[in-house]
Amino acid sequence: MSAVCAALAADPVLARHYADFRGKTEAALDPALVALVRQAVAAVHAMGEAPDESGLDAGTRAVLAYARRIPFEHTAITDAEAAAVVAHLGEAGFVAFSVLAALADAECRAALVGLPQLAGANPAP
Repeated sequence: MSAVCAALAADPVLARHYADFRGKTEAALDPALVALVRQAVAAVHAMGEAPDESGLDAGTRAVLAYARRIPFEHTAITDAEAAAVVAHLGEAGFVAFSVLAALADAECRAALVGLPQLAGANPAP
């Protein structure tokens, strides 16, 4: 369970909606690509090894290069880099990939700061 899902566990409706959104995003892409993107983003946060790209095609390598930039360099991504990902995944795939990479980044950040523990620390007034 991701740190975000664990943090949302106190609100079952919100947790269900998040899990559904995450699941639909992942279902729009090849499961192997989903795993590679999550692994690439986690590696940027020093939360694991970078994926082995030696057997990957140029399009998939472009997707992973883009994914690695999401956490700390998203404002520097060029139109040409985005176009390469769109060419590989299509428009709908690019949107799903963008959401996947953003969620992976958010989930890594949540895990790094202990979000599940923080979620219950300050109950709403």
